[in-house]
Amino acid sequence: MGTGKLQSQLQGFGRWKMRQLHTMEQLEAWLKQQGLFTSQAQKALQHADITLRQDHVTVAVVGEFSRGKTELINSLFFGDHSFRLLPTDAGRTTMCPTEIFQDDCEEPYLRLLPIETRLDEISLTDLQTQPERWEHIPLDVEDSEDLYNKLLKIKENKMVSRDAAEQMGLADVNQTAGDLDRLVSIPAWRLAHLNYRHPLLAQGLRILDTPGLNAVSSEPELTYEILPNAQARLFVLGADTGVTQSDLDIWTQLVQQPGTKQKLGVIVVLNKTDTLWDELRTEREIQSSIERQCMEVSQILEVKHRQVFAVSAQKGLVSRVKNDPELEKKSGIPQLEKHLANTLIRNRQALIVEQSTELVCSSLDNIKTLVSSRLKRMEKQSAELKDLSTKSEAAIDGLLKQAQTDKARYQASINAYKQSRADFTAHGKMLLDALSPSVLEHIITKAKKRMSGAWTTIGLKESMGELFDDINQQMEAAGNQSQEMRRLIRTIYRRFQTRHKMRLGDPKMLSLISHQVELNLIYQEAEIYRKSPRTALTEKHFAIKRYFHTVVRRVEQTFRNAHNDAKDWLETALDPLTAQVHEHRSVLSQQLSDLKLAGRSRTTVRQRLATLKKDTAQQQMQLNTLQKVISSLRNTMPTSASEPRKADVVAIKKTA
Repeated sequence: MGTGKLQSQLQGFGRWKMRQLHTMEQLEAWLKQQGLFTSQAQKALQHADITLRQDHVTVAVVGEFSRGKTELINSLFFGDHSFRLLPTDAGRTTMCPTEIFQDDCEEPYLRLLPIETRLDEISLTDLQTQPERWEHIPLDVEDSEDLYNKLLKIKENKMVSRDAAEQMGLADVNQTAGDLDRLVSIPAWRLAHLNYRHPLLAQGLRILDTPGLNAVSSEPELTYEILPNAQARLFVLGADTGVTQSDLDIWTQLVQQPGTKQKLGVIVVLNKTDTLWDELRTEREIQSSIERQCMEVSQILEVKHRQVFAVSAQKGLVSRVKNDPELEKKSGIPQLEKHLANTLIRNRQALIVEQSTELVCSSLDNIKTLVSSRLKRMEKQSAELKDLSTKSEAAIDGLLKQAQTDKARYQASINAYKQSRADFTAHGKMLLDALSPSVLEHIITKAKKRMSGAWTTIGLKESMGELFDDINQQMEAAGNQSQEMRRLIRTIYRRFQTRHKMRLGDPKMLSLISHQVELNLIYQEAEIYRKSPRTALTEKHFAIKRYFHTVVRRVEQTFRNAHNDAKDWLETALDPLTAQVHEHRSVLSQQLSDLKLAGRSRTTVRQRLATLKKDTAQQQMQLNTLQKVISSLRNTMPTSASEPRKADVVAIKKTA
């Protein structure tokens, strides 16, 4: 009972990835054997391998406190247990964000990050690599009572002075002056990691359980990095409360962040529908009431009606523990589980295709263009050789002189190509300099000094705004340089296409637009942070630290990604042309050789024709295989996640 659909989908997804990996491995071996393994193909296949070996798919459960998020996790993912895994109770239970996963390299554990680490100038990402900063609690998964008691630590609070809470950015902004001397309650832990053995987690599922708005929004890294990277987000509402203002705040600030609406699977869960189960009402009346609430939710949140699921997590868990199919169906959990499974796998597969498969296909398209061009030239050579067999020695001598002239003219073009390549490399250095980490570091250091010197909240916010002005100016300079390089590479390609009739596809272009868009999204989020009352009421030093360890770190990552993209492009952009240049030179040399053969012996010409026929067949085989692989990879999405299509993998046979 329970978890079957999701487990089936995850297993199917795992098989799909293994088949894709096998295809990539076969493809690499075949390209090497055929002498077609370009540097562009090598980089694309390496990237695909890394992407396909990333096992995790993440579900984030988001909502205000007391909406039943933790019980929903118990019901959806751990209903096959004979007990309630994660502790739940009336009121707020999850006090800190909790990541649940399976690490096969370690025994089960609960690891807790003390709330006091918020005082350090260390990011959450960096703290993840410092186990000595966490409290480590081994878990005995065979002792359910001991396990439950240890997991209760997740909901621990502690009492601290108002001043200490302020320094950690956790003071209640609504407290009055008379409350300043009182102790305040704050979460004891900043983040929890639960390493637990379970079939779903073993398949790569990761679950993120979050507390309410105040706790999550005080951790910008969680808000702007961990949540957006989830393949599905469950936004949980309570049927007993409806959509409250705090629910809307979470929806706006955490779920519908700038830029995330289109790329994430958002599922709205109307929980606690059992509060509407009334023995004095008919089943139809109850369902009508639930349906009406779902419709209202979809209208308020402006989502499609099919994205809203009405469930009772508590009854779903009970039904699965007690093996009660009728109650399970009534709880709505199976329908939600099915939709969640499809959303998770579909989004993860789409990301793999977007990030890796298209890169491989692009490299194969260039190889296909080269092979196609080579095939055309061989066919032309065969026709010319056949024609030569009927010509006189004088005519052949004339053709030989013409071929020698063509080769000399081509050598002059080679010199021009070398100069163009040198110009391209020089412009490339200017582009990499514009995206240099050292340049960005200088901008950030200057901004941090401005912020630290700001005496007022207004001055602090102005300094934050000036930082993005400098960052955008730097990225714009890099964007202008990339445009100049696109014009340059088009000119180089066009010259060889027109002068030497080369069959060249469009050159691969570098675009920094996606990175500029990402910077703009970070800027929008930073503006929300700058203008929020929480920033105005937070101790200045703490606000600066939070800002730099989240927003600025993401800017650094965006620049690093742009720099890496530019570097990869500079290394491979001219590869297709370089291959064609070498190919064309070989063809001219072969043409001279054929003309000399024709002048000496008709028998030698026939032998050369036989060799060309064999080589032509080989090129045609390569072309057919490339086309088949490209079609297969571009048609890579399985019809269902549990059963990949047979066409997903093309058998690539090694050919002598």
